[in-house]
Amino acid sequence: MLREMANDLTVMSFEYAVGSQHVSAGIVRWINVEAIQLLAHHASAVVAAVVLFWFVGWLVRRMLHDSVMKRAVLLLDELVLLCIFAYFAYELVFVLYLRTRGLWPS
Repeated sequence: MLREMANDLTVMSFEYAVGSQHVSAGIVRWINVEAIQLLAHHASAVVAAVVLFWFVGWLVRRMLHDSVMKRAVLLLDELVLLCIFAYFAYELVFVLYLRTRGLWPS
């Protein structure tokens, strides 16, 4: 009974992921390479976004005089960066959810 309850509480099981049915042996059975690739892609995209938005903020601070426009541009820069983070998080969770449920189009 306890084992059944533990199986019901599993949030993301990669047992039935779309790309994992054809793998039959080895360590690949336990490691979902697609999930690792997706996580690495999103991590690198987040790092690139942080660096680019930091650079834009640095340029704005150096080139614009202290005014309302400077503050507005810096605030807009931060808001866009937060929206990008939210989008990446949503895409990552949504795609992983679809792949683990076998709903991803092949």
